[in-house]
Amino acid sequence: MSSEIPEDFPVPREAPFGLGGLDTDDGVSHGSNDLEGPEKTFAAPVSLSAEAARAMSAEISRAGGREVCFLADVDERRVVQDPRAVARGNFEAVLVAARDSKEGGIMLHNHPSGVLEPSEADMRVAGLLYDKGLGTGIINNEASELYVVVEPPIPKERVALNASELDDFLAPGGSLEARYTAYENRPGQRDMLAEIIERYNHGGVSIVEAGTGTGKSLAYLLPAVRWAQENAERTVISTNTINLQEQLAEKDLPLVESLLGDVRWALVKGRGNYISIRRARLAAESQSMLFDEDRSDELNSLLEWVNTTDDGSLSDLGFRPSDDVWEEVRSDSDICLRARCPHFQKCFYQTSRRQAASAEVLVVNHHLLFTDLAVRRATENYKQAAVLPAYRRIVLDEAHNVEDAATSHLGVEVTRRGIYRMMSRLDR
Repeated sequence: MSSEIPEDFPVPREAPFGLGGLDTDDGVSHGSNDLEGPEKTFAAPVSLSAEAARAMSAEISRAGGREVCFLADVDERRVVQDPRAVARGNFEAVLVAARDSKEGGIMLHNHPSGVLEPSEADMRVAGLLYDKGLGTGIINNEASELYVVVEPPIPKERVALNASELDDFLAPGGSLEARYTAYENRPGQRDMLAEIIERYNHGGVSIVEAGTGTGKSLAYLLPAVRWAQENAERTVISTNTINLQEQLAEKDLPLVESLLGDVRWALVKGRGNYISIRRARLAAESQSMLFDEDRSDELNSLLEWVNTTDDGSLSDLGFRPSDDVWEEVRSDSDICLRARCPHFQKCFYQTSRRQAASAEVLVVNHHLLFTDLAVRRATENYKQAAVLPAYRRIVLDEAHNVEDAATSHLGVEVTRRGIYRMMSRLDR
């Protein structure tokens, strides 16, 4: 099986499911539906309704018995309904059509040979579709037999945010006023809160312009935290600078927790912000070969700090190290030994990654966010961890600065020197 298939997705059924068990009243094959989670395998196998089978058989007949790919819904009884032909003769083209499909549906395609055993290509595409929340099945040309390669997951039932409850925290007479004598009612803040709640509940994108003093941090943190508490879904909060990240971590998130209760959150910085314990010790041992000037005092101060800091990032350091020293001691992916490093368990960067992996609210900066998006785009991975853990919702604070970060990480730079170098290679 392809390495692109998630390790935990449901295995294929060992035998095809026929239509012999169709009920006379509605043409549906029924079974038990005992579930424990949104992406488990199920006691009730997926089956075809008689109407869906007729529709697919007719479409395959019109295609002359050649391969046709369908996307279909799966109802609460695990019965396939409303199949739509989305690709003919090109199995992998279904990946494009599947981008807008609802979670919990299924992709079905026929094997003209009548042999319903999944091929390597079937398994590879099944893994990719599973990442999109879809199952995969194979039918014969008559759609009288169904082989379920991967069971479609049950869509997760999400708890909608209560707009009135959250507005009460910010309204006159609410919890915020009770905590702060300098409280003032901010209608713009409450309007922004209502807009963001709408996006959490119904999806979509909002662009909000909020001037200084609006209180925008609370307006987006209250719904982000409550959504995490109710639905265990991660939100990424992206700011323009590390200083703004730390303001959210030190001031705003503790305030929101005092209003709503605890939530798992983490402040995530780029790798270069963290010191490497191993590299710091090596630099101290071989500093005479690394630096033109004596750096022993600076390196000794860093080693003393390593023994006392819990964070290990530049912002926790009481002085600013020189650039050449920090270059030799910072965490670096190209030099990292990972699990083979003797300091792996104490590593500040690895600790931050573990904390981020379990957090439901991540506070990042734009450059780190777009580094993650660039990796996801290059690997076509939008469901698993990349630079950041997987996430479904993003809040871009100070979004007017996003263009620079996006251009830097997702754009292509063309220079005169680069063109000359390429042309000279062609001329050889």
